[in-house]
Amino acid sequence: MQSKAIDLFGQSVKIDERGFFTAPSGETFKVFTPRSKVLGRRVNMAQLLEIVLKKFQDGLSSKEVAGAIGRDVDSIATYRKIIMAFNALDETAIEKQRGEQAEFRNEETAKMLQRPEVKAWYDRLINSGKNQRVINSFAAGLNRTCKILHVSPLTLCQKEYSDSIHGTTPQQLDQIAALMATVKKEISSESSYYAVRMAVRSWLQMNGVTLPRGNLCPENLNGKVISTHGAASGVRATKDEIKRANEILEDPAAKLPYPERRIDTEVTFKFGVETASRLTAIRTALLENWNASSKIFATIERKLTHTKKQNVKKRIFCPELIRIINERKAAGEKCLIGKPNEYMPFTEMAKESSDDLHPSKKQTDAMKEIAANLRAVYEQVGGNMADPYFTKKPFHSLRHLAAQWWLLKSSFDYGFVAKLGHWFTIDELKTSYGEMPPEVFDKKYDKYINSEVDQ
Repeated sequence: MQSKAIDLFGQSVKIDERGFFTAPSGETFKVFTPRSKVLGRRVNMAQLLEIVLKKFQDGLSSKEVAGAIGRDVDSIATYRKIIMAFNALDETAIEKQRGEQAEFRNEETAKMLQRPEVKAWYDRLINSGKNQRVINSFAAGLNRTCKILHVSPLTLCQKEYSDSIHGTTPQQLDQIAALMATVKKEISSESSYYAVRMAVRSWLQMNGVTLPRGNLCPENLNGKVISTHGAASGVRATKDEIKRANEILEDPAAKLPYPERRIDTEVTFKFGVETASRLTAIRTALLENWNASSKIFATIERKLTHTKKQNVKKRIFCPELIRIINERKAAGEKCLIGKPNEYMPFTEMAKESSDDLHPSKKQTDAMKEIAANLRAVYEQVGGNMADPYFTKKPFHSLRHLAAQWWLLKSSFDYGFVAKLGHWFTIDELKTSYGEMPPEVFDKKYDKYINSEVDQ
């Protein structure tokens, strides 16, 4: 059967029998057919990508491109990824523009923080032990809200509608909610609006605005997570699929876009699945913290820093992973993956706060190459790993794999797995990672329905 081809950005690429093509970067994408018109006319995939490329070259942001051609931001992100894989876009110009915009936003936020009442709120957040990036995000979110509404932070509180005796009134909440409805119209991304909403909630509470719990809280002021929260709870792979992924990574002749990073990719995959480690814990793991006798690796889970439980010991039992770790340490290597300064500044790897980690663009790009390798593996394995979540989030998928793998091994002992993977709560593990597969539920159902009930 003769393979088909398509011209993209002046280059002819072959389409395999599954409908996938490989970009010059080595990344694989699936051919798609635009279902609706773009700028009033029917277009094919190549024409759509050219239109998006032109919009980016004109200096538009992803949100602006989405609005201009009638697509959602997630779709634009996918198109941009394909464009970048063909090296068709001058990213330097985009980065420069983004840098200028970010600098402007930072200046505006810094100016807002000069207000005594805002500075007091900011300092309270710092004293609470919150992550600095979260605090900065809150400050930026409040500033963004005030800029959209053209009001001061204090005006946002609508205190003229409060009651000197009873405090917060329903009318006050309705007024604030109406303002936030205006903000929502200007922010198309649900996750971005959620971040802004949480920042505003914190600011309001600091200023004595009592926000009711549950259904009594106005929609645009509640603390409910975004609708996609928990949507990936069923992301999983079978034992055979994980085995196949390991076989590919263990093969020196494996077809990977960055074969020189095969072993680092293999270690990342094995370590992630076995220990449910977050990426930064793997990226900063130092071999001096490996105990070959007990087969325990001490790592830093910086997402737990605010709970003072960031120093986490991980048990390793995969013989191949143990062999690689022992050989690397015997050879005088310092890092679990890569050389010093290859993926993270070596002098920062032992620091316990994510605020103290400052990887360079070169180091970040190196990690992207491991991500590209993982995507290639997922696509070769297929099956459950063909789920778009794996290619969209190649690193975080490992934590989902670990959750499901350990839940299956432990007969869905949520308490044990939550402790092993350091999820904050059992409910978080269940909601976001640990949906019970139908076949497991059916097996348990058959077991229990035929069992005797103790009186």
